[in-house]
Amino acid sequence: MKICFFFLITLVSVLLSTCNKKDGKLYIGIVQISEDPALDQARLGVIKSLEEAGYRDGENIKIDYKNAQSEIGNIVQILDAFQMANADMIITNSTPCMVAAAQKIKNIPVVATVTFSPEQAGMSSSPDNLAGVYDPFKIVEFVDLVMSFVPNLQIVGLPYSISEPNAQFSANQLIQEFKRRNIKVIDLPVYNSNDIAQAIQTIVAKDAQVIIASADNMVYLGLPYISKIAREKKIPIFVTDPLQVEKGAAIGFGVDYDFWGLESGKIAAAILSGKKTTDFGMKPIVKYAFYINKKTTQEQGLSIPDSLLSKADKVF
Repeated sequence: MKICFFFLITLVSVLLSTCNKKDGKLYIGIVQISEDPALDQARLGVIKSLEEAGYRDGENIKIDYKNAQSEIGNIVQILDAFQMANADMIITNSTPCMVAAAQKIKNIPVVATVTFSPEQAGMSSSPDNLAGVYDPFKIVEFVDLVMSFVPNLQIVGLPYSISEPNAQFSANQLIQEFKRRNIKVIDLPVYNSNDIAQAIQTIVAKDAQVIIASADNMVYLGLPYISKIAREKKIPIFVTDPLQVEKGAAIGFGVDYDFWGLESGKIAAAILSGKKTTDFGMKPIVKYAFYINKKTTQEQGLSIPDSLLSKADKVF
């Protein structure tokens, strides 16, 4: 199945590139880790910025969008296809995609969105052909927010994907910050989506007062199941991706994904216009959002102080 997947995406990408080179269009490959509303929003933001700069799909550029369907191995295959097709630019959407491109692609400009920095992801440095916008991860502010909702917090449940560098980084940061405040963290690595149910059952059995999902594509995909258990056990879910409050989380604080995509797209457009990736490098994002889902907070047994309700950027 994987060989078939690689063959098909390679064949289609090479054919598209050959065709586009003949008609003068720039060929841009976009690789995204999974189907997800937040990632989709960021990708559309990138495309919007390209359009505003005069780069329109089907007119003077050809965008070849590929989704890895949550399989890390598929990312490498997609990048191989883009490279074989001589893409003019590769845009990565998610940290695993950025890391794979930073390690593999050397002679094509890479623009990253919805990502941590290479250093945060465990790389020693950022390659010269990589530019984009990363999340500096406001861990102290996030934990402060959790504790403002649950002042007597003593035990936190934290499932995280062992295969995603972004999930490992955020989990480590959270563990350190909660431990600094003498709060116990039940941190459970999950190797695939089937592990999520067992991890949540363990977290519930160990009396966690809140569940946290942070910068984790695999765990976010399991959010509908996690929220079901959270409703039954009255355990609120906090996330570092605000848009996940639409999928079952109670409280979200993190990067504004629309803004993220727009900013990354501006960098991509500037590079297509002649700027170098080294003119930008990886820039920290500056806009964050705080979302509350009132219905979900009630279902998960969480009360909302009026002072926090008034500070929310969006209330569902």
